[in-house]
Amino acid sequence: MKLYFYDGDDEGHCYPLDYFIEQLDEVNKEITVYPAKIMTGQPFYYCHKFSEVGEVGEGCGKICKEYKPRNGKNGRCRHSANCYEADYTKPKVLKINPSTQQR
Repeated sequence: MKLYFYDGDDEGHCYPLDYFIEQLDEVNKEITVYPAKIMTGQPFYYCHKFSEVGEVGEGCGKICKEYKPRNGKNGRCRHSANCYEADYTKPKVLKINPSTQQR
């Protein structure tokens, strides 16, 4: 599933396009979003369980009560994921169709 960033999101989360389409209303008739691209080889990760970014090797593992290794024995936690960054070179503008008031 392709994810997108919105420049006005202070928390820096990315969402599917459907999320932004639902945000379109009479006030926000147009939203510019940017595709998310995966960051690899970085010293940090995103934890889906706690919705937080952490440093690799710190805070995850035996210290965390929710730690569950992907292979069932040890290693990377199944809640761990790569982080994303916005690709500002490929903006996408979402608009409400003014004639039908549809998105």
